[in-house]
Amino acid sequence: MEKLRDARLCPHCSKLCCFLCMRRWLTEQRSQCPHCRASLHLHELVNCRWVEEVTQQLDNLQMSTPSAPSKEETDRDCCEQHHDKLSVYCCTCHTCICHHCALWGGTHSGHTFKPLDEVHEEHMARINEEVNQIKCRHVELVSIVQEVERNVESVKSAKDERVREIRNAVELMIARLETQLKSKLLTLMGQRNQLSSETELLESLLQEVEHKKRALSKSQLIQESIELQQMFQRVHRKPMAAFVTAPVPADFTSEIVPQYDSSTFMLSSFSALQQRADPVYSQPLHVSGLSWRLKVYPDGNGVVRGNYLSVFLELSAGLPETSKYEYRVEMVHQASRDPSKNIVREFASDFEVGECWGYNRFFRLDLLASEGYLNTEADTLILRFQVRPPTFYQKCRDQHWYINQLEATQAQYVAQNNDLKERLAIELSRHQNKKGGASLDSSSHTQQLRDLSFEELHPLPASLSGIVPTNSFAKSSKPRGKASRPVRQQQTGVVEIEVERSRRSSSSSSSSSSSSSDSCDVWR
Repeated sequence: MEKLRDARLCPHCSKLCCFLCMRRWLTEQRSQCPHCRASLHLHELVNCRWVEEVTQQLDNLQMSTPSAPSKEETDRDCCEQHHDKLSVYCCTCHTCICHHCALWGGTHSGHTFKPLDEVHEEHMARINEEVNQIKCRHVELVSIVQEVERNVESVKSAKDERVREIRNAVELMIARLETQLKSKLLTLMGQRNQLSSETELLESLLQEVEHKKRALSKSQLIQESIELQQMFQRVHRKPMAAFVTAPVPADFTSEIVPQYDSSTFMLSSFSALQQRADPVYSQPLHVSGLSWRLKVYPDGNGVVRGNYLSVFLELSAGLPETSKYEYRVEMVHQASRDPSKNIVREFASDFEVGECWGYNRFFRLDLLASEGYLNTEADTLILRFQVRPPTFYQKCRDQHWYINQLEATQAQYVAQNNDLKERLAIELSRHQNKKGGASLDSSSHTQQLRDLSFEELHPLPASLSGIVPTNSFAKSSKPRGKASRPVRQQQTGVVEIEVERSRRSSSSSSSSSSSSSDSCDVWR
């Protein structure tokens, strides 16, 4: 049986075990004692420091117990030539010899000798010193391992604590949603009860009138007609507007996922845009310092040109690192204005500044007019796009980045303002001292400074060129990338998602050539 290393004790059955072995068992097999099968965790093991001391004492006793040397050991300590005990160490040859070899052998004449026991003690002292250092190193490593284990436990505990916090927060959110639902349902139930009572009253009145129409004779019906007219007037006395109530909104505020920010893009003169075959861009949608715009190929992009409408969402300005955002693209059914007939595509992708993600095969061009999405009279197509970060944490991160950009801009403007004040003071002092102290019309000089344009006094810093995008964007290059999760589509049988990654070109000539080479990956 091997010796116990860092001995630990099971608190249930008092079985001794190695810490490393037990840790491997609990982490890789199951969380129970391998001896008594009781539930056991790593932090419950009892550290038995006395086991190491007892083991060391037993080893010392075994080493101190005299034992008869074996024949092999005797042969090993004897000289092969003279068969005498090795008792001398030749410092010159670095070998052990007997006294005959040292005195009369002739091969070691003039060499330096030392007693073998003395040399052995020196070597043992050096070895023991190294052994002690190794033991200290082992103890330090074991201590480091234990520290890492404690760190692992603290990390797991912190993760469990966050999970508990999230669960508690989600439970409270669900409870608040249930409260909102009860309030909405209570309002709707009151409206329904009011309408139901009025409906029952009308039904009973109709039944009574129908009964009198069948049961009464003509003369009796004429006599009862006045009473019936009075009943009808009482019914119509309450206008129908009194029963019309405001609908209860069906939306519930999410405390985890932010709402979409949306914009509408109307493509006028769609037929002319198709003939030009160039991409068109929507007005930018600014959200938390990020700038989004829709990139549309009216005649299709790449291999689908002439067959499909291609629609992409571009992040034209934002954070330098890649971030995931959820987005929706919706094409309005203009023939009926029925939202249920709109084509809706939604997805989530990792965006970098200048990248486009979207759909190469958004909708067939030959079906736009026949399906009612293209207004043939006005020659317009309406697209809506929505975008949002997946969590409020990411939304706050975007806003924090934007605030830092604005503060940096403000600091630069303050510095420029101070510089202008210093320049103004210098100019005033220079003109006062010029021509023997001739007076300077400071108001005139100040007016000249005011007449300068804002750009001359406050040039835009180069670091802010990416915060607010301009309307003149270069066109995209070849798309790349891939999608990250499935698509939810309405009104179409085939689900497709493509991505176009575009980089801003340096000139308009390169943008026109890149539009013809755009291609996209397709997922079906």
